[in-house]
Amino acid sequence: MAHPLSGHGFHVGPTASLFFTAYDSFAAWEKDNKAVEKNATLSAALDRAAVADGDLLTSADGSVLTYREDYSLRPNVNIAQYRYFEISRFVVRQGHEKDWDALVKIYLDGYGKATQNVRWATYSSQYGQDNGGVYIVLTPLKSLAEVDGEMADGKKFEAQLGDDGMKRLAELTAACVESTQTNLFAFSPKLSYVSDDWAKTDPSFWKPKPATGAPAKKPEAKPAQ
Repeated sequence: MAHPLSGHGFHVGPTASLFFTAYDSFAAWEKDNKAVEKNATLSAALDRAAVADGDLLTSADGSVLTYREDYSLRPNVNIAQYRYFEISRFVVRQGHEKDWDALVKIYLDGYGKATQNVRWATYSSQYGQDNGGVYIVLTPLKSLAEVDGEMADGKKFEAQLGDDGMKRLAELTAACVESTQTNLFAFSPKLSYVSDDWAKTDPSFWKPKPATGAPAKKPEAKPAQ
């Protein structure tokens, strides 16, 4: 079982990278953009990087997502200690937001009571390619062993709901979920730009020291003839 809300396995497709930037508000986002514009050196570097990306990427897109605390379960973790994200994308049928709301609440209540191991953070689409009716669910994992644990937690969840609850779950899913997909991503310290406090949680992972070659051996002195 992948993310508890998906019921689908992992999607295997072309190589892709995701970059997340978090802001407390849209005003904070605007403030950051203006700071970049005023920094001529940084702006020029970003422009050069964008040109270089054009030779490497087959496609690129971006979305603005807003955090949904009411759809999240135990989301407050030190994410710097995690190494993977399961990322599930749900497209909700137009006019079925109430069914979706009921569906998510069943998962929140069921998993909240069945196990302490499961957690996720939910975001809704605001702008970009996914504009409205799309929800992104992030499940942090410290290791891939937790994927095995999800299967056991899923059975606990089903037992918590019972037959009637599972039937209701299936009905709501069929009514409101148009499509869903779950992918597994690994954190890449080489491609990440994190704060010093973040890096201090595990400097060997986030700020690894460059590997150095073994020192050259001195030639052994030959005895005099």
